[in-house]
Amino acid sequence: MDIDWVSKLIFLLISLIFSALFSGSEVALFSLDKKHLKELKEGKSLLNRYIFSLLDSPRRLLVTILIGNTIFNVAASIIAVTLAIQFAEFYDLSVELILLAQIVLLTIFLLLIGEITPKLFASKNPLLFSKIIAFPLYWTSILIYPVAKILTDTIKFVVSKLKIDRSKTALQSSEITDLVDIGKEHGSIEEEEHELIHGLVEFRSINVREVMTPRVDIIALPSDAKYDEVIDIITESGHSRIPVYEEDLDDIIGVLYAKDILSFLDKKKGKDSLILNKIVRDVIFIPETKLIHELLREFQKENIHMGIIVDEYGGTSGLVSLEDILEEIVGEIQDEYDKEEKEIIQVDDDKYVVLGKVAIDELNELFEKDFTDENDDYDTVGGFIFYHAGKIPENGYQFDYKGLNFKVVDVENKRVNKIIVEKLHTEEDEQ
Repeated sequence: MDIDWVSKLIFLLISLIFSALFSGSEVALFSLDKKHLKELKEGKSLLNRYIFSLLDSPRRLLVTILIGNTIFNVAASIIAVTLAIQFAEFYDLSVELILLAQIVLLTIFLLLIGEITPKLFASKNPLLFSKIIAFPLYWTSILIYPVAKILTDTIKFVVSKLKIDRSKTALQSSEITDLVDIGKEHGSIEEEEHELIHGLVEFRSINVREVMTPRVDIIALPSDAKYDEVIDIITESGHSRIPVYEEDLDDIIGVLYAKDILSFLDKKKGKDSLILNKIVRDVIFIPETKLIHELLREFQKENIHMGIIVDEYGGTSGLVSLEDILEEIVGEIQDEYDKEEKEIIQVDDDKYVVLGKVAIDELNELFEKDFTDENDDYDTVGGFIFYHAGKIPENGYQFDYKGLNFKVVDVENKRVNKIIVEKLHTEEDEQ
């Protein structure tokens, strides 16, 4: 009887050990990074070859791990039940109570020894754990290959018949951003990481109209511009690519690359021989509704950095560059030519100076109000002012809206550049 108990306890311990090995192997093998794989490749030992062989068939590897883990968990359960029954009969105890105690104890052991501990160890030491498990896991995959193959094919068949829409099982954008916000609040995600992930999530839903340089801000050259004028514009703007037009901005014929006029510095060619029509490069025209992730692929495919945005009537409404698109992911990119100007300046507790180009969403966030309208057609504070004025406002134009006073202080070339926004205080606030 004693020998029988000892042998069963040994088999129970072996089952728990193998359960732990199989459980941790999934974490270890799929946690190997490029550095680990490079180290394994350089080693060229038999164990290293086993690891690469296992990783070559990830689906088969997962099925092997699941089968192995299940076999040893079931084995441990069967052995534990027989031991519990023998223990109850030997000491004349209630079989039901002993079996209940066995279930509780085995569950704790399986969780601690068979799941939590090996997975924690494997996550911190993936290379070491992979080498420990490589030999038994490799030969297990060979031995149970027929079973694993049948199971894998069955899973594929069931999934195909159920017609599972993977897009619906994936996390939605709002769920991802909520998780990122929680991570930031708990300090596990840094501010820069938070902004980057938000930018990536929102990237697919942004259209070019939201990121373009509007028509009034486009710096362009007439096709008959002379060398000195071209040099002055390039120097003052700091741009390396400038649109060229015939009659007006609705008639853009191409893009001038600054490097293309360097050859005209040559005395033989002469500055006077510069004719922009002959050296401008082709430009692509993009509808306002095009999504920026689609445009990014187009830029990459055509190897270009700039496009002209056109409205529904074919008129030029703006310009978009590769930098504009990338800034939606990584944030503002400042170069040596950018003159940084604060878009929102707080004058005192109740007063702010706001640039007209500030996105209306930023104003919503700043004052915790909604400045959009169901029938609106504006994205910026300047557009919001135009919408409420119903005309081109003059300096000094002001109006009250949702407890705030908006006053236009800078209008230039039919564009609202600066507004003062001030909180209004009611008698209730003062009391």
